[in-house]
Amino acid sequence: MWGLIIFASDIDTIVLQMIKMRLFLLLLIAGTLQGFAQRRLVVVDVETMIPVVGANVISKDGNCTTDSLGYFSVSDSCKTLSFSHVNYESRLVNLNEVRDTVFLISKLLNIKEVVVFGHGQRQELPDALKKQLEVDKKDAQLAAIDPSSGNLLSLLAYLIPKKWRKNSKEARRKRLKQILENY
Repeated sequence: MWGLIIFASDIDTIVLQMIKMRLFLLLLIAGTLQGFAQRRLVVVDVETMIPVVGANVISKDGNCTTDSLGYFSVSDSCKTLSFSHVNYESRLVNLNEVRDTVFLISKLLNIKEVVVFGHGQRQELPDALKKQLEVDKKDAQLAAIDPSSGNLLSLLAYLIPKKWRKNSKEARRKRLKQILENY
């Protein structure tokens, strides 16, 4: 009969043993599920720090692409990841070396200077197009004047017809001719 009687102190120990057993099972299950744990990483441009959208990520689990914010998920069981994108250099990364960000280098950085030489016949513009592209002499002169200079006399000189203006070249020639005659 004594075996059926349970004291309060025994109930506490039984409950503690059950709790310990449940914790042990939870830790055991968590340890086995740890292989299925996922990491969320982001792929960004190394210069602009802008997320790379649509980058291909290849791992042993399969292929995936980055979303509109540059994020993707991969399991912790993967050791290496391969990244590729049309505008970026391909990259192979060891997952142990990556925290949460993978940087890709733009292919545009590697473009060298290009020089283009043309060897061909020069085509003349049609006469109708030449007429439309011609600029009147007065319009060209007015366009060349800098209004910020504050010289309104030069602006008036272009607006007054030439026959009304005093010809400075002609006056200079006359003056030089007089000097030579008097010498």
